[in-house]
Amino acid sequence: MSTQQPRSSLFAKKEGAGAQWPSQWPDPTVSRRSLVITGGAALTASAAGCSFFSTDPDSAGGAGGDKGLEAPMLAERVEAGDLPPVEERLPKEPIVIKAADEIGVYGGSWNTAITGASDGPWLFRTINYEPLLKKNRDFTEIELNLASAFEANEDASEFTITLREGLKWSDGEPLTTADVEFAFYDVNLNTDLTEAVPTELTGPDGAPAELEIVDDHTFIVRFSGPKPLFEDNMAGGVSGQRFTWYPRHYLEQFHLTYNPDAEQQAIDEGYDGWVARFTNLGNLWNFQWENPDLPSLLPWTCKQPVSSADYALFERNPYYYKVDEEGSQLPYIDSVRYNIVADVETMFAHALNGEYHFHSRHFNDNAHRADAVDGEEAGNYTVLDLTSTYSSDMNIAFNMNCENAGLRKVFQDKQFRIAMSHAINRQELIDVLWNRVGEPSQAAPRPESKYYDEEFATQYTEFDPDLANQILDEAGYTASGGVRSSADGTALEFAVSIADDALLGVTWIDAMDMIKDMWAAVGVTLHINSQPRETWQNAVNENQFECTVWTGDGGAIDETTSVYWYMAAGPGGGAFFARQWSEHYTLKGVNDAEMLEAPPAPVTEQHTLYDEFQREPDVAAREEIFKQILAIAKEQFYAIGTVQGQGSWAVVSNTLHNVGGEMPENPSYGTPSPARPEQWFIKE
Repeated sequence: MSTQQPRSSLFAKKEGAGAQWPSQWPDPTVSRRSLVITGGAALTASAAGCSFFSTDPDSAGGAGGDKGLEAPMLAERVEAGDLPPVEERLPKEPIVIKAADEIGVYGGSWNTAITGASDGPWLFRTINYEPLLKKNRDFTEIELNLASAFEANEDASEFTITLREGLKWSDGEPLTTADVEFAFYDVNLNTDLTEAVPTELTGPDGAPAELEIVDDHTFIVRFSGPKPLFEDNMAGGVSGQRFTWYPRHYLEQFHLTYNPDAEQQAIDEGYDGWVARFTNLGNLWNFQWENPDLPSLLPWTCKQPVSSADYALFERNPYYYKVDEEGSQLPYIDSVRYNIVADVETMFAHALNGEYHFHSRHFNDNAHRADAVDGEEAGNYTVLDLTSTYSSDMNIAFNMNCENAGLRKVFQDKQFRIAMSHAINRQELIDVLWNRVGEPSQAAPRPESKYYDEEFATQYTEFDPDLANQILDEAGYTASGGVRSSADGTALEFAVSIADDALLGVTWIDAMDMIKDMWAAVGVTLHINSQPRETWQNAVNENQFECTVWTGDGGAIDETTSVYWYMAAGPGGGAFFARQWSEHYTLKGVNDAEMLEAPPAPVTEQHTLYDEFQREPDVAAREEIFKQILAIAKEQFYAIGTVQGQGSWAVVSNTLHNVGGEMPENPSYGTPSPARPEQWFIKE
């Protein structure tokens, strides 16, 4: 391939460009330097000091020297002439993954489950975490991954990134900066495919970055000003793959820029147009993963799509670029099978029977923990604790942008929110639903966080219905027939929308059913509207809800990334308590004509501070800025927290090895991906 020439200079600011969602763990330094792998979890081949392709039997494999340098299923394909030798499939310097416990063996299928085609998050967490940089298993350090070098200039406005030489897509084609260029211009900056420029690719003024292609493996990302958190962005599960998700050699055929017939071809195939076909066949972000022909860089690639049968199957990538300490190509496990089980209780029954090798979703809540522990011996599995990073297991958000003007005014009233918090008996929730293990907590950073503020975390958590009634009386909410109304006649009666098939959906429904009675005692009528997650998500995205609940993301590790309980901003659409105000910030005012009300001063002040936070190169100064954001959140009391439980858990088969013990549970970094499933192996 010839060296690609760079396109254009810094782009003009585009409508809809927004602010990035940074992460603070760890804080990057901004002096000019190259990022190096830390902690010994991953080493380059040269650093390991061995030859991966030695013919010496003692160096050719573990477990007595009979493992070999590749999986038997791939060796057979090489022998048949269907694949090149393993040394030609690996990059010049493969990443060496240190085994969590021991060198593994090849074979087997990792059995797990999903509820259906819309259950993308579990697919994403398990096999789709191959960004330019990567978090270690504790999410405390950043390591090189697809990138072999990552260098920032003095003010962190320019980043020189080098792809690992010899990386190949799963069909054997090389990964080069031609793919980076295609991803950047033809997908991320293409308004037909991407509504707004991804925030990690915009500068402090919202303008898209400039991309300069240096050679086949090196490119420069240049921002309009300091972007000190870009390094951390590139270790994220989604943002870190923006440059390397799209195989150009395959996807150009579906793209109108490169194929003038793409629109008609798409219509002929039953799609609405070329955009729908491209998205369906080539966009990993849409979580469908329905195209077995789509080349990828993942350890396992699609063999049988989710929609084709009662299970989805992903098979080992013959060109995966990592090896173990003996030079044998990873992954150890041949395939990952996702059984499609729509009913969570049925899924749990399969888990008790020992049918899953690793699973930490859908049923791993407090309600199922005791039965799971009781079934360990019979099911030949172990219940593995996951360290919680949530502020609370269930936060309550009143929709301050609610379309109902009367309720909108009520929900924006801080005194109403304080009263509702005092009307919750959190200890009763703990005793009944949290197995008597947990602490009352608001939507605030956890004790483990550098941002912990005990007063913030515990304010208004005292159960005091008399105080709640007093606050409501003083705020002008009068009672008649046991139901209160505001001064304008709006009844304090509304519904809470709950995703019943979310991780804690069952617990949330039961908890809100208990809270329903607690709030009724102070004159507030609550209705519970449980619904499938997809339906719930659509309603939230369309601002068609009055109240909702979700986990308290941002409690630890990802405080500065998952900010949507602290301010009207954040990933996935922003704050549940104010989606429109979040979009005002994210879209830089593009949606203002659709807003029901302009954001108040405390909200816009946080927006200004968050802009400053993103630009500030000094770590200590950046932390102080974020503390100011949290101080406003504490004062405004946007959302109500409930119970900080003991954390979720995973079912781990006793035949699955190298999982490595307890790990953090965090959606931002996709548990269990940082535990390196590519080095897990199955053995009786």
